[in-house]
Amino acid sequence: MKKITALLLSLLAAGIASAQKGKSEWVYRGSDGKLVYKTTPAGDKIMDFSYAGYMGGGVALPVVPVKRLVKPSGTNDDTKIIQNAIDEVAAMPMKNGFRGAVELASGTFTCAGPLILSESGVVLRGNGSGAGGTTIKMVGDPHTAVVIGRGNTKVALGRTEKADSSTVNTTSTLITDTYVPSGSKSFTVADASGFAVGDVINISRPVTEAWVHFMGMDNMYRDGKKQTWIRAGAHGITKRKITVIEGNKFTVDPPLADSYDAKFLNPPGTVVAKVIPASRVMQVGVENIHIQCPPLEIDYGHAPYAGVRVGGDDCWLKDVYCEETMNTTVLAGNRITMEKVIVKHTYANLGASKPTDFSLEGSQNLIDRCEITGGNMYFVWTSSLIPGPNVLLNGTFKGLGSRIQPHQRWATGLLVDNCTVPDGGIDFMNRGIAGSGHGWTMGWAVAWNCIAKTYIIQNPPGAVNWAIGCIGKREQTARLFDSQPVLPDGNFDSHGFPVEIPSLYLAQLTERLGIQGIKNIGYAANNKKMFPNKLVKVLPIKTDHHKILGINLAFGRPVNTSNVKGATRQFGGEKAVDSNTDTYWCTADGVTNATLEIDMEGPVNMNTLQLNEAIGGHVEEYKVEAQLDSNWKLLAHGTTIGKNLILKFPETIAWKVKLTVLKAKTNVAIGNLGLYLAKDGSGSKI
Repeated sequence: MKKITALLLSLLAAGIASAQKGKSEWVYRGSDGKLVYKTTPAGDKIMDFSYAGYMGGGVALPVVPVKRLVKPSGTNDDTKIIQNAIDEVAAMPMKNGFRGAVELASGTFTCAGPLILSESGVVLRGNGSGAGGTTIKMVGDPHTAVVIGRGNTKVALGRTEKADSSTVNTTSTLITDTYVPSGSKSFTVADASGFAVGDVINISRPVTEAWVHFMGMDNMYRDGKKQTWIRAGAHGITKRKITVIEGNKFTVDPPLADSYDAKFLNPPGTVVAKVIPASRVMQVGVENIHIQCPPLEIDYGHAPYAGVRVGGDDCWLKDVYCEETMNTTVLAGNRITMEKVIVKHTYANLGASKPTDFSLEGSQNLIDRCEITGGNMYFVWTSSLIPGPNVLLNGTFKGLGSRIQPHQRWATGLLVDNCTVPDGGIDFMNRGIAGSGHGWTMGWAVAWNCIAKTYIIQNPPGAVNWAIGCIGKREQTARLFDSQPVLPDGNFDSHGFPVEIPSLYLAQLTERLGIQGIKNIGYAANNKKMFPNKLVKVLPIKTDHHKILGINLAFGRPVNTSNVKGATRQFGGEKAVDSNTDTYWCTADGVTNATLEIDMEGPVNMNTLQLNEAIGGHVEEYKVEAQLDSNWKLLAHGTTIGKNLILKFPETIAWKVKLTVLKAKTNVAIGNLGLYLAKDGSGSKI
């Protein structure tokens, strides 16, 4: 992955307002000022994303009166006194849809367990997320600071009910259209009797072997084992409300985030069923709070604390500052607004497996004016079979080796609008065998007027992804861990030139609800200062340069190891790729065989390996392998490493490189592992 040039970065710092304006061919204003949408030959179009957010978008967050005030106790655990106040308010009667707010006074509250909001209409409010405000200091066993929802909240990280839980009514019918385009609001059913305007329906599309094959997801193997993308027989469920019935034609809100193609569906096809929504927690908010835990140099699998899990509908988080939490927020409900939530990490996540701080596991959710600073992570991801609209608006995401990247197994309808990712990327892509077969992650997604270091935008079979008015380097790749075929670009429109509609979400919201809709969520029409994230500076990128071999391609890469000495990271695998001669990876005493695996974070060409042992000549046999096309290829096999071993091999492409110590006299201690695409003295590659 190449860096954006200094010239381009200086243009970014100047801001989007001063850049030359382009015009999107996919969404633009007609002569009457209304939005005009281009369609694909099949009739698909960019969906109306404005239904994302609290109460379906464009609704101001409520101000709920305080019913209980809690002050810090000064003891080693304030969890109980806060929870008692929450429970007292939860027992109060509803008034205008709310019971009341629990206000936490200024100061520090020490909490050794989660605060659980399991009844509707309750707000947990601090006295500010900044200096002089309210801090929840997390201590004790692993837990999530605040859990909204019902369910098994005693699990360490606060699992709650799923976003799509509902009861199916006996009234059902089938879609009869041979093709329903993505972005549309209407479709025809076999029998509309028994349905009425205002009914909530589930649109249930079966996953079939024919569709999995069409998507190219039935040919994924890892180490010779077949990987499953989505199991045939599963169902993708989209919940919508009927707004109009004309004969056997339904019109629904919001629009559909995916297409429905009858040729890939086994009988009976796509089922439309009236449902009774589950009794879920609703109208719960968390506001003006600082959540703090100690900085830990650790992999996320061992990180003890998370921030907030939302398992309810029509809920919100506002002005919440999460310091050092990992897997910070999970939005497992619908119509949630997360506004001005800031997450900061002192240390990058360790290891090749990456966490996320904003996990989208429901629909119609809006992440607005939020920020993350952290390395080696996915800033935002989506879960499996999650339908949109979901929107990421006006966010700033900083950190090396980090990306906005939908994660796994087919989500649809994501808008990334005016977001800045100066050190990382925005990807709508095929992740192949990553994970256990994540495959195609996203369809019908849009990046709009964004700034990022890189973009990987790919079109899945039968679907489209767009990058419109975005600035940054376009990159192409095969699906992860394959070398071929390199997948072509998806739809780049006005690339390098921001388009004249500043924000797609705000434009769509204005068209649907008028100017008041955007005012309700804190924006004003024609406000040139709406998007201050365009002024973000790029983090400096460090490199390690060998005077003979050139750039060390392994430097700073994520590392997984089979064994590490001690409970701290003093001898972690990352110490073997940090170019520091005083640090090293070391296994526990008596461990004489071990592996160190480097994630190259993409296909990288190399032809030279440099190794040294930090302590003596312990190693008696080793091998080095490269992963390509989902299999491991042997690069080198030897008996001793010593103080400075340099191995040359035919140039190869690798997604991962693995050192395996097969035999050693005593514990393994590797001071440095370097990978290079070296050249000889004449300038040609070795």
